[in-house]
Amino acid sequence: MLSQRIIMITIALALATCAAQAQSPRAAEDHQKRGLALGKQGDLDHAIAEFDKAIELNPRLADAWCNRGLAYHLKGDIERATAELDRAIKLDPRHSMAHYNRAVIFQSRGEIDRAMADFNRAIELNNRFAEAYTNRGKIRYDTGDVDGALADYDKAIKYGADPSAGHTSGSYLVSATNTSLAIAYNNRGILYRDKGDIKRALADFNRAIEADPRLAMAYSNRSGVRFKVGDARGAMADADRALTLDPQFGEAWNNRGAIHRLAGNTDEALSDFNRAIELDPRFVEARLNRGGVLHNKGRFEEAIADFDQAILHAPRDMRAWFNRGNSRQSKGDYAGAISDYTRAIELDPRQTTTYVNRGNARRANGDLAGAMNDYNQALSFDPHCALALLNRGIGYLQQGREEEARRDFDQGLKIDPTLRPEIEAVVGEIRRRLKKNPR
Repeated sequence: MLSQRIIMITIALALATCAAQAQSPRAAEDHQKRGLALGKQGDLDHAIAEFDKAIELNPRLADAWCNRGLAYHLKGDIERATAELDRAIKLDPRHSMAHYNRAVIFQSRGEIDRAMADFNRAIELNNRFAEAYTNRGKIRYDTGDVDGALADYDKAIKYGADPSAGHTSGSYLVSATNTSLAIAYNNRGILYRDKGDIKRALADFNRAIEADPRLAMAYSNRSGVRFKVGDARGAMADADRALTLDPQFGEAWNNRGAIHRLAGNTDEALSDFNRAIELDPRFVEARLNRGGVLHNKGRFEEAIADFDQAILHAPRDMRAWFNRGNSRQSKGDYAGAISDYTRAIELDPRQTTTYVNRGNARRANGDLAGAMNDYNQALSFDPHCALALLNRGIGYLQQGREEEARRDFDQGLKIDPTLRPEIEAVVGEIRRRLKKNPR
């Protein structure tokens, strides 16, 4: 499973300057400008000292309070940063940059309602504020408002690509690349990918990389789309590039592992998933992926341990329950498998394969009637499910209902002829058992 992420623009873009307020002494503005220059150089302590002097000379200079707040945020002092931005907004309620950066702090702390309120206010004050649209779009995406997110990313791209779309807070500290625009394209690409519009997704990831050739996330996301359209070589090149740019990027390790896995390179896949999990032990996708590789290698206990962690961190992800059920069934823990499949069905009642697998576990556990109910339930959702037909045929055979069994076998093999060797082996074994122990 390839992982992709909607990302937010951080506060690092936002040290800004306004035209001097009429009541500000020129000396305060000079300190403000020196603070901005030092901030651009990454010298945050001396930048803060300059903002201190600006505020001492003009306590009502909202820009200095805002910028000092940004510097504290960049230093990791979130509480002080929030207080500074609060003061800037109190001095100037129309300070869109202060609202925006306070929203970024709220967003990073998971205070979504407060973040949304400040992003809304920043946009109300400056309806061409590209970064605010991008971050508001992320909140909308995370809360399930896909159409609202798409509308925000459209505006972020429109204004981010327009050099005349200035901000009320003046100029930004930006590099030669346009990271803000790149992030907006990246995020919109994920929305298109989620909607199944692969062509548009690929185009947006391309544009993200053009806007910022060092945005590792865009390469990682493009690798997933390229693999989906059959470009395995391009997908691997993008994953490698993402890791060259950011070796600590867990999602790129996971994505490259998924590409290796689907290409049959299981050892390389396992190594990449190991690295992804080392970087983030709570990484559910990597846990599911590594668990799948371990399962296929017959290392069921290790696979179950990964699925346990996936369930711990994402208890409503049916895939973790389903996969743990598979590993439990493979090691002969039929009761445990039945329990896991039941939970997976509660979370997603229309997945036919889960019913088939639970039916198989029930049949192996001696509950043939329960198994037949599961096969019938699977077929009620998908009458052309070959696995359900073939397994129900086995159940009929065990019940001595030869005619129904033959009908299901014929229909199932017509749908999927590749299952013939497997079904013939199972049926042969069942007939031998029945012959040895007649009903």
